[in-house]
Amino acid sequence: MIFEVCAYLDNKDLIIETISEEKIDLIISEINLNGSSALDILKILKKNKIDIPVVIFTSLLNEIKSLKLLKSGASGFLTKNLKKKTIRHLLQEIAFSRYSSGELNKFTRLKNRFNFDYNTEKINSLSKRELQVLKLFFRGKRNMEISEKLNINQKTVNTYITRIMKKLEVNSKIDLFILARKHIKQPY
Repeated sequence: MIFEVCAYLDNKDLIIETISEEKIDLIISEINLNGSSALDILKILKKNKIDIPVVIFTSLLNEIKSLKLLKSGASGFLTKNLKKKTIRHLLQEIAFSRYSSGELNKFTRLKNRFNFDYNTEKINSLSKRELQVLKLFFRGKRNMEISEKLNINQKTVNTYITRIMKKLEVNSKIDLFILARKHIKQPY
């Protein structure tokens, strides 16, 4: 897959005009822009019902800020220290996930199908309560809100989230959110 840069913007106000003039398949954005942020771009796209993947290009990841961006619709993150080959692979993965697997070779389709089934099986192995906690987490609820909703202690919520992460074999809340986004259709 070859990527072509069709526009460079330093002003969020030009994004709708540019999208209407150019065929844009992917937006790569810094977290902080000239007088705005990636969050502003995500809000503009959502408000105008534009479904274009947005990848955040950043020098360092802050887990709280990253979760907020993912929950607002960001497709993923690229850190500035990644190798070009890795960046290309990640961008291809995002593009393939959006535009189906028609361009993928047979091996890649098989691998993706296996990974999807394997992750679905892992989620299906969660207890009813773990699934409730995961769905509330996915909806953006904080631990305090989850504890109130499920009438359990906040420490218990922390324990559930830690256990869920271990069962799903993820290392961060960001990875947990991304996995949940791919596999949970109807949040609790």
